[in-house]
Amino acid sequence: MFRRFLSTAFVACTGLLSYLSAADTSALPPATWSVDYSHWKDGQRYATAEAKADWPTLVWFEKPGDAYIREFPAGSGHKWLEPRFKAGTHTRGAHGCKFAAELAPSANYTVEYAVHFPAVWEFSQNNTQPYGGGKLPGLSGGSHPSGGLGKPDGMSARPMWRRDNRFSAEIQNYLELYLYWPKQSEKYGDRFFVQQVEAGHTYRIKLQVELGTPETDGTVRIWIDGTLRLEKNVRLLQPGQNWKLTHYMHNVFYGGNDPTWAPAHDQHLLLGPVKVSATPF
Repeated sequence: MFRRFLSTAFVACTGLLSYLSAADTSALPPATWSVDYSHWKDGQRYATAEAKADWPTLVWFEKPGDAYIREFPAGSGHKWLEPRFKAGTHTRGAHGCKFAAELAPSANYTVEYAVHFPAVWEFSQNNTQPYGGGKLPGLSGGSHPSGGLGKPDGMSARPMWRRDNRFSAEIQNYLELYLYWPKQSEKYGDRFFVQQVEAGHTYRIKLQVELGTPETDGTVRIWIDGTLRLEKNVRLLQPGQNWKLTHYMHNVFYGGNDPTWAPAHDQHLLLGPVKVSATPF
């Protein structure tokens, strides 16, 4: 009986050691990562397998999504990601591109990428709806709050494209910071104006989050085309908390949570190569 126990234990331990030695150490959460899409063919569908190849620490990918690799500008040899948004769709399903990738825990992260809004881009439904918009990639940590579910022990920061008169007398197209944090004043996250934008233009976005401490404010900054457009100081960590930033949030979709946020015509935008790092740049 004892010899049988030893034999079983040996086999179990050997199996565990084999598993550990075979583990893909490249999938350990990185503190610096970049994706340029250059290894994909023009027109390649971008789904779970492709996201996993680019982001080995993929946490989740919402299927089926609707995204492809596109050479942009045409003939340049540069590859961008093209999320698509069918008329009448929003938020879920075959719409846009939504996933998250794990990062090494850190109190600071910076992410940078470019976004191109085509000439026929709808910032809101048909650009006649008096409100509308959608999400762009960002960062999150702790309990990763989003979707109208604010939480006391986490944050998420994402740029959004918007069309409304929240920050102006007249309706305008603009980028904003969309922030979930422990002391947010709005159910669906607090909003901060960044910059007016136009269809037919490309904008380079850099988002930086510094968590601070429970005794000192954290800071969220956004640069557009190299110019600092927003610097917001908020107390992200509450007394007794020490959670970290751990996710790159690739949330790209129209919404909002009802059909009034959906585009009236088929749409697409383009996202350039991504760089994310715990070291400021």
